[in-house]
Amino acid sequence: MSTIARVTRRTASCSPHRLRRPLSISVPASARQHTTAAAQSTPSPSITAAQSLASAQTFRGQSLAELKANHQFYDSSIDAWARQEIQPATLQYLIQLGENRSLIESARLLQEELPKRLARRVKAMQTLPFIVGVNPFIKSVYNLYYDSFETLRALPKVVDEKSQAEFSEVLKHLVASHADVIPKLAKGFLECNKYMSKESLSAFVDDMIRARIGIRVLAEHHLSLQESHLNWIGVVNTHFVPADLVRSVTSYVEELCEINYGSAPRVEINGDVDTVITYIPVHLEYILLELLKNAMRATVEHSARKRQRSGFDVGVGSEYKEEERDDPPIEVTICRGVEDISLRVRDQGGGISKKDLPFIFDYSYTTVPSASDGEESVFSAQARMSMQAGVGGPMAGLGFGLPMSRIYAKYFGGSLELVSIAGHGCDVFLRLPNISGIAKNVKI
Repeated sequence: MSTIARVTRRTASCSPHRLRRPLSISVPASARQHTTAAAQSTPSPSITAAQSLASAQTFRGQSLAELKANHQFYDSSIDAWARQEIQPATLQYLIQLGENRSLIESARLLQEELPKRLARRVKAMQTLPFIVGVNPFIKSVYNLYYDSFETLRALPKVVDEKSQAEFSEVLKHLVASHADVIPKLAKGFLECNKYMSKESLSAFVDDMIRARIGIRVLAEHHLSLQESHLNWIGVVNTHFVPADLVRSVTSYVEELCEINYGSAPRVEINGDVDTVITYIPVHLEYILLELLKNAMRATVEHSARKRQRSGFDVGVGSEYKEEERDDPPIEVTICRGVEDISLRVRDQGGGISKKDLPFIFDYSYTTVPSASDGEESVFSAQARMSMQAGVGGPMAGLGFGLPMSRIYAKYFGGSLELVSIAGHGCDVFLRLPNISGIAKNVKI
């Protein structure tokens, strides 16, 4: 088996509670009937390429909502749902549903909340500048949210175990179908960011990602409750050891780095490595993937530049010993607090240039060459191939990695800060709360 094949297989199995591949699931007959009826009464949210081009040329700068009455892409069927008040559920309530195995009550919660939240995302996309909204990537996300809204609102009410099982089967299919939403948004806004101000783009994407996190936590928690696992309540791990996840992610990113560069810096884990907390590991997994990927790429490339400047031949037959060609290590330090944990990821990758530093948390800003430049790395290729499921994956080359990592860190009240020492390296400080102590205050 090739190395790339091994990496792809390992990605698919990185987290037992993450749905990574589109699932071949047949929608129950009752759901198909309701969905068909809804589709007959609701205009299809489709648009031809010719219409897109003509509209973009004619209405550049106008919003989608302004053109709503003139275009079949829009209808008012979701307006009432989007205006409804969202009723956030506390994380403590979700945990109680899992402890009591209240699958019917959990399904009813989702049946009430998810259509409203999806409708709000559709309405938000209708406010984008028209030329942005008709971008193929953005439009495909719009269609996906619209269709998911129609599917869920058309399902019969959950009243018993049978209807709960049918609802969960449809939900499972929808969760899988949304796996690549973030890459699509990233590519769409990379193409269209000149049509929006930086502030407008950031506000839209921030809201979109926060809403997506909430939707996926609700949906994946319910689906995970279908099975029981030791130390797990849905997507919540009540005996989570961060150091174990650091080791797992390190092993994966090392293999990516070796494929792309031929070597990888070692990662040293120190501090309170025996720390145990309650957390949703998939969120930390995304953040660690992004931070370690950035650290390894910077370390290897900076070390290569230093050797090149000093006339060091790293090729075959080099007179230098192998240990002299070792890249400096990356250090991950774990510190246990009273109510939270802190992680520091330290590298010697040369730091971030003064001209790039102000933009590192901006969406669609990247220093990685694009595929169109003919210099695409394994990191960016692998991000598209097999790291799009669940919360996303390290989006190398798409400019979403660090800003998304900070949103995931902040979602439960944590933080992510970066300090760069020009010419030397970076320290990234990540703080995460132990959610067992704040579950009653965390609203999803």
